[in-house]
Amino acid sequence: MEGSMLTISLGIWMELPGVSYRDLTAGNRRGVANNRAMPEEISSYYKNYVKLMGLQKNFVDNTYVTSVQRLHRGHEDTVKSEGRGDAVDGKEELETKDGSPAVLPQGLWEVRGYQQVQGDTHVPFNVFAENVVLATGASDAPARLSVEGEDFPFVFHSIADLGMAISKGTLGRTSDPVLIVGAGLSAADATLCAYNNNIAILHVFRKRVDDPALIFKQLPETLYPEYHKVYHMMCSQTHAAAAAAGGATPPPAPGQVQDYTSFPEHCVISFQPDRKCVLRSGATLKVFKVSMALVLIGTHPNLFFLKDHGQYLALDPSKPISCNHNPIEIHPYTFECAKEDNLFAMGPLVGDNFVRFLKGGALGIATCLMKRLKEKGKLIANGGGGGGGGLA
Repeated sequence: MEGSMLTISLGIWMELPGVSYRDLTAGNRRGVANNRAMPEEISSYYKNYVKLMGLQKNFVDNTYVTSVQRLHRGHEDTVKSEGRGDAVDGKEELETKDGSPAVLPQGLWEVRGYQQVQGDTHVPFNVFAENVVLATGASDAPARLSVEGEDFPFVFHSIADLGMAISKGTLGRTSDPVLIVGAGLSAADATLCAYNNNIAILHVFRKRVDDPALIFKQLPETLYPEYHKVYHMMCSQTHAAAAAAGGATPPPAPGQVQDYTSFPEHCVISFQPDRKCVLRSGATLKVFKVSMALVLIGTHPNLFFLKDHGQYLALDPSKPISCNHNPIEIHPYTFECAKEDNLFAMGPLVGDNFVRFLKGGALGIATCLMKRLKEKGKLIANGGGGGGGGLA
């Protein structure tokens, strides 16, 4: 997000337990009625939250998980990693907190990955955990059109690439139009970014402008004026209106933008090597020369580190995991995966797409684990922290 953009949620909706968002950001407020937050405020709040709550020891930065596998004990007292074939000695000893040896129990999760330190140096790690919580969010893998030419170097799938092209000076007011594909908030953000930098815009989306499912229909105009500005442009400055004016772009009416044209009920057929894009509406094809194309049609979680990309965990295992349409199936109170014991999921992976909903998932998982530790007699109830090493 650009620094000038605002979050969808109000600032206080981004708040975490124990630290007031308003108190921590009071000096940064801009003295306006709008209580939505700017990205730097949220970033600062979360960084300070970790420090104020003394949580630094619980965070490991620049760390990438490459594999999460369950270990199973074989007949010859070896522990095998499910789906990979590696084996470790079933009696391999780990050190517990008091320094005494501990034998790997059956059913542990093995988490592998690496930490990036000092530039490009990768330090591998291997962690064994009784419980694993999946909390990776939804934005790891951008959705693709799967059309011809989508891998050409002028086709991008992130609004950050638009900002980079503008900052480098490779895109400006004299450039060919930017093609923006999508009718969600990311596409609206890209439209605002291009508009604010005087860049011509071709905005393509499959839905009708009056489709009740459009996100703009769900946002109050007084609280989200910039998105309703984009929506007004989508409705009033269509390619059909230009065609009705004889094929030329008509002069903008008051409040309209000269270099913006929307293409409702259109889809992209292909991208060509000469930076031309082929659109289709019904049986009609249209071809436009563009400077760059931004495909912003949503994102998917990337669970490549799990068996079958975690698809077997979904409500419908025959389809990929989708935060909106096919989330991970969980028990509603513990947030434990219905198809895998000791594996939990929270956040967008289970359909909770806002920060204000995350706290319920975290509380449910923590409560479940605390109860299990208590049942095992590993929880010290009179203060001083827990004795069990089962939280990961």
